[in-house]
Order: sequence, then structure tokens, then C-alpha cells
Amino acid sequence: MSPQQSAVAPCLEAALAVLSAAGCGGMVYCHRRSEWSARVRQGAIERIESALTGGMTVTALNSGNRGASATSTVVSLESARQVAEQAVALSAWSDVDEWRGLPPGEECGMAGGDLQLSDPGYGDADHERLVDAAIAAERSAYAVDARICLSHRSGASASRSELWVGSTAGVALERAGTSFGFHATVVAKSAAGERQSGSWHTSARTLAGLRSAAEVGAEAGRRAVRGFDWRRIPSGSCRVLLHRDVASQLLGTLAQAVSGGLVFRGATFLAGKLGAVIASPAVTITDDPLLPGRLGSRPCDGEGVRSRVVTVIAQGRLLSYLVDGYAARRLTHPYTGHEGGVSNWSLAAGQASFEDLLRELGTGLLVTGFQGFGVDLASGSFSKGVSGFWVEQGRISHPVQEVTVAGSLPELLLGIRTVGNDPLEQARISAPSLIIDGFTIGGT
Repeated sequence: MSPQQSAVAPCLEAALAVLSAAGCGGMVYCHRRSEWSARVRQGAIERIESALTGGMTVTALNSGNRGASATSTVVSLESARQVAEQAVALSAWSDVDEWRGLPPGEECGMAGGDLQLSDPGYGDADHERLVDAAIAAERSAYAVDARICLSHRSGASASRSELWVGSTAGVALERAGTSFGFHATVVAKSAAGERQSGSWHTSARTLAGLRSAAEVGAEAGRRAVRGFDWRRIPSGSCRVLLHRDVASQLLGTLAQAVSGGLVFRGATFLAGKLGAVIASPAVTITDDPLLPGRLGSRPCDGEGVRSRVVTVIAQGRLLSYLVDGYAARRLTHPYTGHEGGVSNWSLAAGQASFEDLLRELGTGLLVTGFQGFGVDLASGSFSKGVSGFWVEQGRISHPVQEVTVAGSLPELLLGIRTVGNDPLEQARISAPSLIIDGFTIGGT
């Protein structure tokens, strides 16, 4: 038992005892997070920050199906009792909600065995090594092209999070995880005065899992110079190839659309669509929290519900929403363990290489960057500014900027034609590159 665990356990028990004595059910959450970050610029440290945060939240559920929560930033026996008493008192004033409740005991627990979520050396993590990696990545970016002249908020970070969950139904769980990363962001300037920027990063559960500084910096440098001499393109309709970076962003939008909270509010275009075909047969999407060492992996969600693999879309058919306990009860939906959102949310890779996708695209738009927030999940409308490249006869012709793409998410999902074999790595939300029909281009 860790020192933190031995100190937290009596606090959980004290808060739960107050709830039980008041005739209430409820849950107690304790959390602790340590984080460190550094910003580097032009080969020197610009800023270093470190923080240690934590606290306790107690949720009381009384016999009248009224509930309330109280929070403290202090975790101690005294604060545990005080916060629990406050939650009990506040619950008498809340509205009745028939969907309030605790996850059933059989749904709770830890899954996956050793998911390799923590670097055992985190407490002795060499922050200097991370700073050196960020500076080395910056230096590697400069070496890509003489036009790269400035670093912009490159840096490194490390964190460790711990969560303890207890309930009056007998749940008592603890989970912890670490993460490390560094990134390089650089600016390039042409002889004509045009500026372009590029960024790349690496993130992992362990220090050893990070990419090399040379790889990160070289990719940031390439991205900084690839957009020079860009042009706009005519408005109209054409087939679009989404690079895996932006395909993953589109996949993140879909993760929101299948959230149980939006579904029961009717605030997503996928409400009421369980069992329906909502995407191309090429689309299979899974959320898998049990992949060892992955950034989104976890043995349980924030309510203590046991993690499990959920196939949300199989060959285009919507099989499941992603629900927390409240949404599960309100929708009469099986528990999925998603209090806190998705874990490792991925679109299954296909067989086509990126070169295959370019050839299949023929003439059309390759999108490498999204800008803006033009998504309405309720109606399914989608509109964003983009950057990328115009492709002719399967070959990249020239960079493209100041263009928008728009469409209807239901039509775009059905319009996915080909899925690549290049899923985005080191990411909680990961899609391969893919070709989509149905976008309208707004250009000149």
C-alpha cells in the first residue's frame, strides 16, 4: 500500500460512515495530481511550472431520490466528515430525479490486469532530460530548412494522476497513471515575408516510450515549410482525402456525438439511431481502455465502473452509445464505463497505403489541417476552414489555404470510401487517413 493510499483510505471510510449514518447512499472521490512543465525558446528555458493539486468530492443520495455533492481541496479526516455532512444537508434541497443512483456492484471493479499505466521512476523523473529533448527537437527543426527562424512555445511536460473511489455499496478502488511528452513548434519565413508554422509532438505513459527528439523536430520543420506558395482553389464539390491528423479530429467529433448525455437530451444527430446503419461499411469504431501502456487506458472509469472494450460502430452499424451511470439508467442502456469520456477511441485501419489513397483520389483536395469550430452536433452540420494540398492525377500539385469544407455529418459518414493503413500513433483518438465523398469546397 502506497503512503498516499494509506492516508486516503481512512478519509474515504470516514465520509462513507457519515453518509450511512444519515441514511444516505453515495460515493466518495479523492484525487491527487502532480504536474510539471517547461517552455523553451531559441535553445533556452523560458518558463518552468510545477503544481500539486488534489481534493475530495462526496455525493450524497437520500431516500427521496434527491442528491447533491460537496467538495474540498483538503483530504483529511476532518474535511472528509465536514464535506460528507455538507453533501447530506444539501441533498435535502435538491430536486427529485428518478435517474439518480449508484452503479450496481456487479458493474464495478478493476479490469485488464497490469495495464502498464505508470512509469515506476516517475518520482525520480529526469526533468532535465525532457528539457534537453525539447531543445534538441527545436534544433532538429531548424536544420530542416534555412527559412525556419523562430521557435514558438516548444516545451515538455510530465504528470502523475491518482484517483480513489469508494461507495456505500461497497466499491473501493484506486487507479493511477503517468504521462510524459515534449513538442516543437517553429516558424518559417520566406524571402517574400510569408510566414508559416509547424508543430509536432510525442506523448507516452513512460519516458522510454517517447519518440526521439530528432524525429519530432524534423517533422515539425517539414510541417513549417510545406505550406509556402499556397493557392486557393475554385469552389465546388470534389472528393476529399483527410490526412490521419484531421481524420482523427473528425473521429473526436463522432465521439461526442455518441455520448449518452447528448443522446438523452436529443442534442446529437445520432439520438435514436441504435441499430441503424449510420456510416459506410468500411467504418468500424471501437473504444478499448484495456490496451497496455496506451494513453487512454484505464481499469475503471471515474465512477468505478469496470472498463470493457466497446464496439460502437461495426461495418457502419451503430451498436452502442458511450454512457456514464446516469445516462445508462436514463437510456436503459448497458453500462459501458465512460464517466470521463472515451479511452482509446479508434477507427479500424484498412489496407490502403497513403500512396494508394492519393492514386485513388486522383484529382481532389488533401486536407492536412482544420481551423475553426463549425460543428453542430444536433443537426449534424459541419463546416471548417482547412489547409492542405491540391492533388492532380494522384500527385500533390501545390499547397492550399484559405478554403473551407462543409457537409452533413450523416452524409459524410456514409461517404467514407476508403480507409488507410496509417492510424495516428501516440493518441487517445486515432484514425487512419481516409477518402470521403460529400464535402462542398468553398474557395475562390
